[in-house]
Amino acid sequence: MKQVLIIAQGLLMVFAAFVIVTFLYMITSSVFTLITGISYISPDISYCLMVIAVMIAIIFFYLWYRKYAVKGGVEQVELKDIISVKTMGIYLMMGIGCQLFMSRILVYLRPLLKTLFIHYDEAISSLFVADTIIVAVYVVILAPVVEELMLRGILFNRLRYGVSFPIANIIQAAVFGLYHWNIIQGIYAFAIGLILGYIYERKRSLLAPIIVHGIINGSGFLIQWLNIGQYIPSWLAIVIGGGLLLGGIYLFKKNTDFISGV
Repeated sequence: MKQVLIIAQGLLMVFAAFVIVTFLYMITSSVFTLITGISYISPDISYCLMVIAVMIAIIFFYLWYRKYAVKGGVEQVELKDIISVKTMGIYLMMGIGCQLFMSRILVYLRPLLKTLFIHYDEAISSLFVADTIIVAVYVVILAPVVEELMLRGILFNRLRYGVSFPIANIIQAAVFGLYHWNIIQGIYAFAIGLILGYIYERKRSLLAPIIVHGIINGSGFLIQWLNIGQYIPSWLAIVIGGGLLLGGIYLFKKNTDFISGV
């Protein structure tokens, strides 16, 4: 019964976080309309207002995380154990490998799931309606920070005070998948969520999954923006990406085992 209550509390907390982001966007939109007198908000302006709302939300969620979620040694690790030349190399392996592997798997799934990919393509296109710099800042920096605070920081961290790691990790990854609002993104977001949850559990700091999340998004942004995918055969990208991902996870586990003295 206690576990059910903790799961319910965690889900309510993350739902409240989603509502807060939406509410902040509504406020920024209303303020913009009030100040400018413009009733129609273009997609470009809407994107910018969402960026502002997310920046405000990050501040609020960070204070929430620090006050109510940080317990039991979380965020008590030294910075050098999170960021070093070695760990950054491992993060790059996991992030780039994850992006290459999962994005190219989609190439083979596309002919089989044409209807689902229509919604997926619309979601991806909506990310690029604003100026490239603004999109890059949001996709590579702001989105990873706010999503990690909500999913791994608030939800997962709460679940871990009454639920085992496997169950907590599956729940937060499932919510992360649902958060993306389409089946294709939801499937690979679930898989990425499992990896990010594992990283947070082992490192005991949100900074680690934020960095890996940023690398995943950043490498995806570059592939999309520069159209790099046309130069690499899908099968080769899957092999390279899978190798980097598995190698990165292995080295990450080995490195964290060493730090924890296992």
